[in-house]
Amino acid sequence: MELNPNHKTVQTMHDQWHKLALLLMIKFGEHSVMITSEDLDSLCNLFPGDMPAIAISDKADGIHLDVIPLAEGQHLARAEGGLPS
Repeated sequence: MELNPNHKTVQTMHDQWHKLALLLMIKFGEHSVMITSEDLDSLCNLFPGDMPAIAISDKADGIHLDVIPLAEGQHLARAEGGLPS
């Protein structure tokens, strides 16, 4: 779910998840990655009480991806005009 679908960076990257996944795999030297149900369970445990979110920002030195608590993602989306305050 995109919290801030009207943001320029989110719009630019909307259908580009496969390119980000490919770049991450190449960056970390992987040609194949398997995601298991245990991986998905551990994802839910990273931030107890909240499903984590991912923040993307386009900065001068490159695209930054950050795992953050959902509440922080919602706060950032409100600050950037994506959610009602």
